[in-house]
Amino acid sequence: MSFYDEYVYELPAYELPREGATAPSAAFFNGRQSIPGSSVQMGFTVVTKEMTEGFPHFHHSREEYYMFSGADLCNFFDFDAEIELWMGEDPDEMEKLTITKPMLVRIPENMWHGPIRYKRVGKPVAFSACFMDGDLGKITRVIREDDTVEYPFYSTELNACRLDAGARCTGCGKCVRDYLDDPAAAPDPALAGAFRWARELVETGGAPATGCYDQYLYEYPVEWHSFGDMYANPRGKFKGITQMPGSRFFGGFSVALKPNSMEVPHIHTVNDEYLWFIGSNLADPLDYDGEVELMLGWDPEHMEKLTLTKPCVVRVPANMWHCPILFKRVDKPIAFFPLYPDGDWSKIVRRPRADGSDEYLFEAASLRKCVYNTKKYCVYCGKCYRDKDLKVRGGIFTYKKKEG
Repeated sequence: MSFYDEYVYELPAYELPREGATAPSAAFFNGRQSIPGSSVQMGFTVVTKEMTEGFPHFHHSREEYYMFSGADLCNFFDFDAEIELWMGEDPDEMEKLTITKPMLVRIPENMWHGPIRYKRVGKPVAFSACFMDGDLGKITRVIREDDTVEYPFYSTELNACRLDAGARCTGCGKCVRDYLDDPAAAPDPALAGAFRWARELVETGGAPATGCYDQYLYEYPVEWHSFGDMYANPRGKFKGITQMPGSRFFGGFSVALKPNSMEVPHIHTVNDEYLWFIGSNLADPLDYDGEVELMLGWDPEHMEKLTLTKPCVVRVPANMWHCPILFKRVDKPIAFFPLYPDGDWSKIVRRPRADGSDEYLFEAASLRKCVYNTKKYCVYCGKCYRDKDLKVRGGIFTYKKKEG
């Protein structure tokens, strides 16, 4: 037992409601229900055939991010599907966005969105939703027969489970398996109306497309690294404000194929960080065979080693020292996903001065430039680490030199 075990959430087996339309196994981190104090919710599912999921809703004062990719993270860009998603600032003028490549979708706070229609699924599609709060609260709209309007609020913390009145809702979706395709079967009239609304959007296509929401779509670039066969190549990552101005999310996959170590001890002074360790096949993310060691501690001089041998999420609170991460044993590929709920991944590192005292340095993705081309951001490709002629590796911080 470690003093820091309370920050580790072992991912449980999770049964999905859409039998035949999704892979039977999934991985979900349910925010504060999983680890008290958590400020994000996130999960991974794999869609295997055509279906429509969800209904129009928005989140008050919190952003959400949707991610679509190939199901096997060792082949992140092996993608063959057509997906439709409705978005809009006006619920009566929602527009259809079409996704045909691995992509991230930013959903700003108070933006209406849903449903998601998997129009064509040539190959299984991995879907992840990351919500920037510890409780998933969603708001939809209902129009009464007398033309009055209300906005029902659904929350995993406020709503009881519909199948077990003594339990809290976890957002598993089991209760809606019968009325996702048959809205009339919904016991909640507001939800029945929301699913009828979703069906209407699918059938009509929604409002004419203006292109104004294309700014929230980000196509993952095929990113190659130079770390050899330690990690799967290419990889899919999203680097926040350096790739989409205004975003509040930073995260992406590195799939470890061989034992290796990454990062140096550091802290984040403002935000928590969430470290996912799961199997690389998202159709069966709990198929995991490896051992990872992670250093954690409130005091950098007295950090403890956590040994992770099962799929899990580690919450690293603000101001907690953490790293390095040692992938000690990798008998099956380990998908590592660090989720940072800010648009700029920043950290504070410690360095000894000549007199023996410590100094603390700030580093951020938005400040770090490529050592070969300072007009580009460093993407941690690893090329400079293999270049024996360089004195500086791992990116460089620049300034504009004055002439004369």
